[in-house]
Amino acid sequence: MIMFRTTFRCLTGTVTGILAAALLLSSCGQKTPETSPEGVITYAAIEKHIVALSSDEMKGRMPATPSEEKVVEYIAAQMREIGLEPAAGGSYFQEVPLLLVTGRSSPWLEFVTPNGTLSLAKQTDYVSFGRKMETSVTLDGSEVVFAGYGIVAPEYGRNDFEGVDVRGKTILVWVNDPGYGTEGDYFRGHEMTYYGRWTYKFEEAARKGARACFIIHETGPAGYGWNVVSNNGESTQQYLLPGDGYASRCGIEGWITLSSAEKLFQSCGLSLEKLKRESAAPGFKPFTLPVTVSGSLTNRFDTAVSRNVCGMIRGARHPGEVVVYTAHWDHLGVGTPVNGDSIYNGATDNASAVAWMLEIARAFTSGPPPERSLLFLSPTAEESGLLGSSWYTQNPFFSLDSTVACINTDVILFLGKFRDIALTGYGYSDLDSLVERVAATQGRYSVPDPNPENGMFFRSDQFPFVKRGVPAIFAKGYTDAEKFGPGETAALIARYWESVYHTPQDEYDPLRDDLSGLVEDARLFYKVGAELAHSRFWPQFKTSAGFGEAAPLRPR
Repeated sequence: MIMFRTTFRCLTGTVTGILAAALLLSSCGQKTPETSPEGVITYAAIEKHIVALSSDEMKGRMPATPSEEKVVEYIAAQMREIGLEPAAGGSYFQEVPLLLVTGRSSPWLEFVTPNGTLSLAKQTDYVSFGRKMETSVTLDGSEVVFAGYGIVAPEYGRNDFEGVDVRGKTILVWVNDPGYGTEGDYFRGHEMTYYGRWTYKFEEAARKGARACFIIHETGPAGYGWNVVSNNGESTQQYLLPGDGYASRCGIEGWITLSSAEKLFQSCGLSLEKLKRESAAPGFKPFTLPVTVSGSLTNRFDTAVSRNVCGMIRGARHPGEVVVYTAHWDHLGVGTPVNGDSIYNGATDNASAVAWMLEIARAFTSGPPPERSLLFLSPTAEESGLLGSSWYTQNPFFSLDSTVACINTDVILFLGKFRDIALTGYGYSDLDSLVERVAATQGRYSVPDPNPENGMFFRSDQFPFVKRGVPAIFAKGYTDAEKFGPGETAALIARYWESVYHTPQDEYDPLRDDLSGLVEDARLFYKVGAELAHSRFWPQFKTSAGFGEAAPLRPR
């Protein structure tokens, strides 16, 4: 694991002016956290929020269930007690209209191949779902096209649909993008681009008119195991309520296991391993497989209204400009039991970050009034595809051209203090250097996300802001816990993703867990937000990021 350390010297220059200099002086001993606003961020306060939000009483915080009321009222009550103004027209709640889709897949997905019928069992070998508002979707001898990574990226000279009409057909595609496992500059090398996200695959398949799209699952390139996919298979899926019934989407979206794909291609006389290499190379051409597929999906559609929770501090000099903090409140609710426990408490994901955000807000209300406004937004339905944050960016309280930055975090682990601050999406904007410099005031060094192939930058609530041209930060202590060192920290992180993430085991244990790192992160990102809120600095995307054109009116 490569670490990148930054060097800090007191009284160095800063792009953000007088307040930044004051913060740097603070790091040289003229202030202590206890005598500055971030000193109000305490272990006890953060622990209180985590205990409350991840308790069994909250039933896993699933949106549009009876437990939502308890969750959002708790967060709103904390915002009120802290002294935040209601941000949504006199309310702490922004309503988010949802479409709830309960799907039931056919027991088998059957491929007729040159060597007989290959039957894939639902949940075990394949998973399917869909948002297109059709109560019954049938694949009856559908043609099957292998479309590589399912990517159309002119900037990389890539079109995985070139020369093949997939309208009304079923396509198979790889997860991630062709740069996975490489160190080159094709796409972004080993770092996943948005082209690698499963959400993009389904979006592009719909644009091409496919009837069904199945992604071939691999744990490494996906960033999670098959259990995460299968747990979502026959649950109720949530989407933003559409105006057109999602008429343009594929009828069936889904995944198949790698072993199933190997059997399918082998039955066609093809080597999947060889095809993987060929489809990753520039110039790949899609082709129709000598197979047909049959299966079905039945859907029940319901509607519901969930809520984003939002409080604000109005800026004293520039109230129309805003710095946004985000931390989603939702999790997975009550689901498949694991070791007798069916409540998916979500302590690290994401009670931890809601606590982080609330106590940062408290620090701001205890300090000098910010020049710019501050919005504290706890979105709903992040786990369903960033729905709450997407709704907000479509219906913002502040113009997105006047939104300075989004500061988000997610999945904070309880391993004590960290020597590092890991930046997910490193290299996308000049916010990196701001975080690096403020982290140095805590004696910490910065590192890029150690697992950029997982595409985490596209998997949390900063991304809807990024897609609309707002620079964003997603960072936390992650790779070098003081008590463990880099090697053991990496092992603990791997164990978390394998056996805790999105399971009922994501619980808070005060005898085992250490929240001191979360406290330190909250203090750090209070200072980062304070620099933005007390300055005229407008962060910009780096040219290579490819997002800057989304906000052409953004000040520079």
